[in-house]
Formats: sequence, structure tokens, C-alpha cells
Amino acid sequence: MFRNYLVTAWRNIVKNGVFSAINIFGLAVGLMSCILIMLFVRAETGYDKWLPQHEQVVRIHTAYTMPDRQPFLTVRSPGRIMEAVRDYARAEVETGVRLIQWNLTIRKGENIFDEAITMADGSFLDVFQLPFVHGDRQSSFSQPMNLVVTEALAHKYFGRTDVVGETLSVCCVGPQGPADVMITGVVKDLPSETHLDINMLFYLQPALFPPGNNVLDTWTSVNVYTYFKLKPQVSAAQLQERINYWLDNESPFGAMWQQLVGDKAAGRKVTDFFNIKVMKLTDLHLNAKQDAGNMGDLTPMGDANMIRTFSVVALIVLIIACINFMNLATAKASKRAKEVAMRKVLGASRKQVAVQFLSEAIILVFVALLFAVAASEIVLPFYNQILGTSLQLQLFDDPSLLLVLISVATVVGILAGIYPALYLSRFLPSHILKASKASESANSTKMRGVLVVVQFAASITLVVATVVVYGQTLYSTMADVGFKSEDKLILNVRTATDRLQSLRQELLSLPEVNSVTFSSEAPTQDDENNDQFRLLEPNDYGDMVEPMFLNYHNMDFGFFEAYEVEPIAGRLFSEDFGRDRIVHATETQEAQQEKSQASIILNLTAVKKLGFMNPENIIGKTLVNQNHQFTVIGVIPDIHFRSMKFGIRATVFTLNPSRFRIANIAFNTQNLPALVNKVEDIWQRNVPQHPINLQFLSEMMAAQYQDERTTARLFLAFSVLAIIVACLGLYGLSAFTVERRTKEIGIRKVMGASVKDIVKLLIWQFSKPVMLANIIAWPLAAYFMLTWLQAFPYRIDAWWIAPICLGVGVLSLLIAWLTVGGNAAWVARRNPVHALRYE
Repeated sequence: MFRNYLVTAWRNIVKNGVFSAINIFGLAVGLMSCILIMLFVRAETGYDKWLPQHEQVVRIHTAYTMPDRQPFLTVRSPGRIMEAVRDYARAEVETGVRLIQWNLTIRKGENIFDEAITMADGSFLDVFQLPFVHGDRQSSFSQPMNLVVTEALAHKYFGRTDVVGETLSVCCVGPQGPADVMITGVVKDLPSETHLDINMLFYLQPALFPPGNNVLDTWTSVNVYTYFKLKPQVSAAQLQERINYWLDNESPFGAMWQQLVGDKAAGRKVTDFFNIKVMKLTDLHLNAKQDAGNMGDLTPMGDANMIRTFSVVALIVLIIACINFMNLATAKASKRAKEVAMRKVLGASRKQVAVQFLSEAIILVFVALLFAVAASEIVLPFYNQILGTSLQLQLFDDPSLLLVLISVATVVGILAGIYPALYLSRFLPSHILKASKASESANSTKMRGVLVVVQFAASITLVVATVVVYGQTLYSTMADVGFKSEDKLILNVRTATDRLQSLRQELLSLPEVNSVTFSSEAPTQDDENNDQFRLLEPNDYGDMVEPMFLNYHNMDFGFFEAYEVEPIAGRLFSEDFGRDRIVHATETQEAQQEKSQASIILNLTAVKKLGFMNPENIIGKTLVNQNHQFTVIGVIPDIHFRSMKFGIRATVFTLNPSRFRIANIAFNTQNLPALVNKVEDIWQRNVPQHPINLQFLSEMMAAQYQDERTTARLFLAFSVLAIIVACLGLYGLSAFTVERRTKEIGIRKVMGASVKDIVKLLIWQFSKPVMLANIIAWPLAAYFMLTWLQAFPYRIDAWWIAPICLGVGVLSLLIAWLTVGGNAAWVARRNPVHALRYE
């Protein structure tokens, strides 16, 4: 019996070649979409699950919610929190560890490299049980100056992995300068599915940092990543509850917030201003983004919303393909009605007939699955390029994936074939053989119409979403950020602070260089520097403003001029004025007496926040912080120093040379390789002991919107696939309709109808469901995209969605007309004689 099902199914597939090809292609596209998304989802949801006892590891994130200020979110935490929580929550916590990641210079012989080195407490290997290749987990990381490296790094410097006992020169791990550090262990390379980014693991010791530093010895500055290993049977929620109680009742933060926010702390808990959020290790990759603000993580973060969105999109493409199958199968019912009748006359039950047709559907899906796997292998390199991943499809090396695909194909076959099977198996032999035709009910025709509407509504929604996402991405990347970002090189001078003036002079001697200015950060770089400032004079409303936290950056003379930022009130920093620069106690005694005097520039948002309606009115006013007294000399427009996704903050700009870490090089040449070579030569002459770190600002600006571009490209790809599959189904239905109405078309031509009349008749028939699909899709697309756009402080105007919907609607109609019109025109041009002889 089963063999008969297979043979009959195969014969029917071959006999109806065009319709079988449409079904196979559509199902293959849908299954390919599912395979690609499945690979991505499995990789994204598998982060850090390879670590032993990963279910016991958590990390804490920090959130500051200060009065009159946007919340400051970060996945980092203050340096003193780890020891405090570890000792307080002994019932919940086994141990804790802090990580700090810095870029340091590594020297091996004559070669120098810039490496990201991870400093960690000695408890690191108790929390993260990395597999060792050489050395021992218990002793390799047990005392200061221990250095554990990965296999890849060992190969890079020594060409082998057995390097325990070898030394590397590291600069600079402490105040003593360069140090020869011995390698005490080698661990396996970390899998790609981890949020950790560890090549060199260095033992973290407080002696490396001066007393009172803002790295380890701080309750407020967030510069470390803090992890805890929980005791068995203790949940993250239990630790969260314990930390919240400590913050509100026994931590030192109560007195600190009282001092910082004054009367605003009355009647409020610490957790109203300062929060510590506990997150499980395996949730970090996909969910840490919601806590990260704009500071990022150790490695690029995933996005749970993106996973859910594209899983739904892939499912929609597959559903559209299944709808094609159901539509074409029921439409071809008249061709198989006699077959059903004869089977029943010869004794077949309705169940057997239904199983026959269901078997055909499953076979068709498995044939489509073979094509889907082959297509996935072909497009996987492009897919990886879009996502920035290295996914692989290895079915025979991955039995679980193979089993999942077989299960999915079986379920899809059942879902796609169940309605046609039930529909075809219900035909009555007496009625079919007597009428010599299939009796297709009006309900069946309506059902096909509904399914076509669903197909196109889903496709139109995807296309509208694609256009909106692309529009928002273009808006973000092309919007005026308030400064000129073109023709800028960003040189990291952190390791050359004693050679800044020499570097500046040599760079300025290049004919391609217009200016060289220093700053604490470059545009797109933002370490969330914040300090409390107090205005000494009343504002425009006559009020004395309470101290408030403001973001701050340090800029050199000529910085704003280089970026073509003009003041809207007052002036910019100038060497013609003696007190613009912050002077430190290390300079002359005369300067020491004036060290608290300096100048400050505010952005427009800061001016408004301080209560000034007219920027001119704040010029000459005085702001003070803990260490300095500043005179306001200028106001600049709001500039987007960071991505437009994060909006504008109240910001002040000071001139503090001790904080300069970046050289901003403005150039005027198109020969970029030659310019880069010259800059590298100058760096090598001045700072030969450190490798150069040089970037184009335009590339840094573009990198801020990489996630949006990835989303837009994936939406485009899946939207195109959805439209193709929907149009294939429409083509199949139109071909079947034309086939059934061949005699009618012939009679119409004999009666004088033109080809144009006939084409219009058939096009109108299929235009109605497409127009209805537009009416359904437009509000759905508008709702989802308006919700998505809410995440952007600066976004395209909502009214743009209306013309986008209208344009996509017109496009969908044109596609439908082209799809149907080709078939209709071919039949309409035939000689009526052939049409009237048609059987």
C-alpha cells in the first residue's frame, strides 16, 4: 500500500510539472529561510552554554537614575561592589570576580603588537572553568604577575602552544612601566559562542593602580565587569533581592546619594537613584543590550528582538509557500476528481484517499527540502557576510540539526497537505461520475481568495517594513550631526602623552594635513564622563539652580574649528586668553595659585537645563565642580557626539591637556594610502615602542549603525523571497484560471472581444484580492513600524509611512498584473478555433 502511495505521488508530481515546480520552488524558498534563521538562532541562543556550571554564573549591571537627567545604563559596575556583595551575600554567593579589559603594548623581540589584555581577580578560574592545554587550573593563576594565554596567542608569538615559562614584555601594567611577564598557563581558544573576549589573562592586583583610583577603589565610577558564581540551588532572583536590600539598608550609598542629590533624596530609597541588575551568564549575549546604554560589552551584543523578528519573518515566508500548495492543490481538484471517484468505487475509504494526497504533500516537501539545503549552502557565505558570522551547515556532523529539519519538513508537509487531502477525499463518486466533472463549491473558491489575500498582506507588510527600516537607516547616517565628519583621521595617542607636541608639529608639516587637535575622545567614542556642577549665579528665572550632573569632554584649542562648529553665543577656546586651560599643581607656583580658574563651553541643551532662555545670558556666569571654578565663555549648538540613537545630553567642554588621548587630524587629499603611510612613519619615529592605532572617522561613524544596516538587508532579502513565492502562487492560480476559461475566452473573441479586453477581465479578477491585501496590510505595517521607530530619538516623520504604504500598494498591483497578464495575453492571442476545441 505504501509503495503504491509513493508511485502514485511521484507520477502525479511529474504529470503536473509546472504546478509541481511552483510548489517545490516555493517550499524550498520557505524551508531555506527557516534553515538560515535556525542556524542563526541556534548560534545566538547557545552563547556561553559550553562553560561548566554556567547556570550558576551571573553578572551585575549598573543603572544611575539621577534627577533631571536621562538614565545612565551600563553593563559595567564600580570596582568596590564585587567585594562588598560577595562578603554581604555569603549565603548566595560562592565567589566573585572583576574583569578589566585594556589595550596594552606587547613586545616579543623586535616585534610590537597592540593587544587587548584582560585583567582579572585570582578567582577568575573558579568562576570560568576554562579548559587548559598546558599548565594547571589550580596553580597557573594564583599569584600576581601570572599570565595565562590562549592557544592562538601562543602560536602568534611563539609558533607553538607549549609556552609555559616563556616571557613577554608588557607595557604598561602598572606605575613601574614595562614589565617582563611569565606565561604560567595556556587554555584552549574560546568558542565563537561566548561573550568573553580573552586572549591574554593577567592577574589583577590593586597595587597596579594608585590609591583613590577610579578603577578598583571607587563606589561610583563604572570601569569593571563584575561576575558572581552562585551557590547551588540559588537563583539570580534571590541574589537580586539580597542586593536590593543591601543597597537600601546597609550599603554606603545612602549617605552618598544624600550628599549628591540633597533634598531630592528625602523619602527616597537608594534604588530610586542607583540600581544593580543581576543577569544570568547565558542571557548576556541577547539581553545585555537593554542594560548597556551606549558603552557596549566585551564583545558585540546580540539582540533578542531581532531573533524573534526574523524567526517570525522566516515563518511567514514558509506559510506563504504552504498557502501556495493548498491553493494549487484545491484548484487542481477538478483534474483529479475522477481519480478520487474511481478509487472510492474500487473500495478505497476516505481515510485512504486522504493519506494518498497527504503522502504526495510530504514527498513534495522532502524534495523541496533537498533543494533548500543545497540553496542554503550556496547563500550561506553571503548570509554570513551580512550578519558578520561564520555559520556552517553540517547536517551529517550534526544529527540534532538533521532530526530537526526532518521533523520540520514532516510538519510542513502535513500542514500544507491536510486541507487539500481532506477537501479532495470528500468528493462523492456518484456525483463526480454522473456530472463528469468536479463539483467545486463556492466555499472552496472563497477559501483560495482568502489565502491569496493572506499571502499578499504578509508580503506587503514585509516590504513596507523594509522600506521604513532602510529609510530610518539612511536618515540616521545622512542626518546633520552638527559637525563636519568628512576628511578626518583619528589617531590614538594614549601611549604617546609625552610626545604630543612633537607629533603635532611633524603631522602639521605634511602638506595633506590642515590641522591637528587633541581631545579626550573622538566623535562616536563616549565613556560617559559625568560630574556634578553648580551654577553660582541665578538663571533667567531668578532661581538658584541646584547642583546637577552634566556630561563632560575635554577639547584642545582649535578642536571646534577643525570640525566646523560655530558658537551661537560667546567664543571658543583660544590661546589668546590665558585662563581657558585647566592648570594643574605640577606646573609653576604661580599657576598653582590659579589652578582652579579655567574656561568652559556648554551645549545648548545644558544651557536650557540650567534655566537660561537666551544663550547670551549665560556667558560670563560661573560653574564649579569639586576641583575647579569655570567661567562660561561660549555656547555651541547641540552636536551628536555619539550615535543619534542615544539622543543629546546636557554637555560641557573643558580644556584639560592631562586628559588628551586622541589626535584629530583634518586632511585635504584623496590619496589616502599615501597619507596613512606618512602618518605611520611619523608615529614610528616618535613612538617606536608602541604600535599605531589609526582610524578614519567616516568608518567609525558608519559603524554606529551596523545593526540597522544588517536589519535592513535581512528585511530586504526576506521581503524579496516572500514576494517571489507569493507571485509564484498567483502565477499558478492565474495559469489554472486561464486554463479553465479557455473556451470562454475563445467565445469572447468570436463575439468581438479584443486581447486587451480579455487581459483586463482576468487582471481585474486577481486585482481585487491584492487590493484587499493592501487594505489589511497598511494598518498592520504602520502599527509595527511606528512602534519600532519609537526607539529612535531622531527618526523619520511618521507621515512618511502613508506614501510608503501607497507606493508599495501600487508596486504590488503592478507585480500582480505582470504575473497574471502574461498568461492572459498568451491565451488571448491564440486562435479561437483552438480554444473552442479545447478539452
